[in-house]
Amino acid sequence: MKMKKKNFTHLCKVLLNFVIILPFSTILSDSYHNINGFFGERATGLGGAYTAVSDDPSGSVYNPAGLAYAYDNSISISASNLTKTKKVYENVIGPAQGYGRNSQNYTPNFFGLVRSAGSGKIGFSIVNPVNDTFQRNDQIQNPIYYRDISTLRNYNRENYNILHVGLSYAEPINSKLSWGTTLYFTSDIASITSTQMVQLADKSYITNTLNDNRRTLGVMPVFGLMFTPTDKLSFGFSIRHQFITAANRLISTFDAGSSAVSTDNITFIEGTHKGYGGIRGNTIFRGPAPTGRTPEITEVRTGFALFPNRTIMAAFDMIYTSGYTSKQSNTEIIYSPSSRVIALTDSENLELKRYATLNFAGGTEIYLTEFMSIRLGSFTNFANSKPLVWTNTVLSAANKSLGDTETLYNENNLAINYKVGSLRENPRNEYVNNVGYTMGFSFSTSKASIGLNFIKEFGRGVAQIDSTRPLQSMTYDSTSIYVIVSSRNN
Repeated sequence: MKMKKKNFTHLCKVLLNFVIILPFSTILSDSYHNINGFFGERATGLGGAYTAVSDDPSGSVYNPAGLAYAYDNSISISASNLTKTKKVYENVIGPAQGYGRNSQNYTPNFFGLVRSAGSGKIGFSIVNPVNDTFQRNDQIQNPIYYRDISTLRNYNRENYNILHVGLSYAEPINSKLSWGTTLYFTSDIASITSTQMVQLADKSYITNTLNDNRRTLGVMPVFGLMFTPTDKLSFGFSIRHQFITAANRLISTFDAGSSAVSTDNITFIEGTHKGYGGIRGNTIFRGPAPTGRTPEITEVRTGFALFPNRTIMAAFDMIYTSGYTSKQSNTEIIYSPSSRVIALTDSENLELKRYATLNFAGGTEIYLTEFMSIRLGSFTNFANSKPLVWTNTVLSAANKSLGDTETLYNENNLAINYKVGSLRENPRNEYVNNVGYTMGFSFSTSKASIGLNFIKEFGRGVAQIDSTRPLQSMTYDSTSIYVIVSSRNN
């Protein structure tokens, strides 16, 4: 029974990792990359290289200073996109036994308008960078790497939604310099519901259920400058920072096995952003509270644009996104009728850990006729997680097999252990650097325009779904189609 209980605990951790892929501690649609979608007709076709242009409502997002140069008294843009994303984790449960994670969504992702206000321009925009739903029901037979398992059945649903709503204002300082600002109110909601049933080789079974819900509110100010020394050259700069004002989290998990004849083989743990604990067999567990917050990162964009003539434009952007580190108490306490165990470790919050990234974007716009244009762009989207090295993961897995804790004190029914920080379970277990390409077509009149944009983003990297095994290769592939309609009043 003890061996089964040990396998039971390990299997539940492994299954949650590769079935949900993003454990509860990283409950975000794509927390491994900082660029999530594009907004506006021209910005999308240019691959997001828009900081030095930004002269339509999407400038509220990229650089609000550009709104000062909007040509029209009133302009509105509505954009919708169809996105299909696929992640494949290779050889996760055995040779040639991989695991795929797919999503397909059609959502409106941007609405904005700009109007003149005295010497400046005011704007309003609604931005929906993330609106994803993942749903998967599957059955895995005889995974080679986990010989104790005969069959795994999984029923999983995830929902992620991020919404920004804000006002903008911009005005020229002189004929060559302008400034602008946007204040976004942000909402970030995520939920996971998952059920697994595992039939072991000895015909017994294990069940696991997980419910995890998070809601995070905040504000995100954006400030920008635009400098146009000549009519053929412009420079842009913008900076934004996410501030979290309120956050809550509710998570519960329940594990049980068919061979259980008492509560010794049952685990029930529940918690909020204020506390986390429950029962593990005949012991009481108390651990670190799951955070309801998201990283409060800073993004800095710089760019320039060239306008050699009336029919050609080229733009280039450099996007720096800061890292983020947060501290918390990660102490775990286990009470039993006869003893107490205190497990100490470092204070880093691995859920919110981010590494800084530096991404690039470039694009060109060509007017084929007075009413028709084509846009081409490219961009990078590098991982904001810790680089994963195969040799390091092998050594870490070997150390865990020997034990990941050291006993500091063990007397009078009290044990104090210390877990080495580098051997902690890291929920951010992917590292993939992506590149992407965009192509857009636009048809316009003096009053309206319609644009069609295609985006392809892909990358190949590594993941460590099971921390007791070395890295696995993984691929990322995303295809999006954006339909954008705008109207103008001159």
